[in-house]
Amino acid sequence: MKTSIKTNVLAATFICIASTHAMAFDTDEIKDNQAPLSTEFNQLDKSGDGLLSYTEASEDKLFTKKHFAKADVDKDGTLNQDEYSTYKSKAVKKNVSRVVDDSLITTKAKEELLRAKDIKSLQISVETYKGEVILSGFVENAAMKEKAEKIVAKIEGVKAVKNSLEVKS
Repeated sequence: MKTSIKTNVLAATFICIASTHAMAFDTDEIKDNQAPLSTEFNQLDKSGDGLLSYTEASEDKLFTKKHFAKADVDKDGTLNQDEYSTYKSKAVKKNVSRVVDDSLITTKAKEELLRAKDIKSLQISVETYKGEVILSGFVENAAMKEKAEKIVAKIEGVKAVKNSLEVKS
């Protein structure tokens, strides 16, 4: 049974990596083509002057005051289409990279927990967000809870572990 579980984890890892490459390709294609971003820009440009004011840009959730200021390379208080598209492309690419990193951490954590002979890892749920891993589910005793946390904390890219595992009574 453990062999099929390991096979499933390896298959999930392969799918994650393959989808990562597909997502990265799509992001690069959008950056090169920028047609979708051009359409977004034109929809936000309510004044039709080819520039986005902060008020217009703020309709896009990404463009808080801080992000608007970073995107406004020429510091004229507006975003032209190139400033908008360049900043948005970089933000999308960065987000895709973060999601992929989190997915790889989750996969690696599940794999390492499966390898631990004295932990019933199928009763442990692993979630990762921005490098922070949340463990939840049930374990037989406090030693297993502590061991699961130590195993996950050693994985490259893990910034913190929130151990919400519960010991069965």
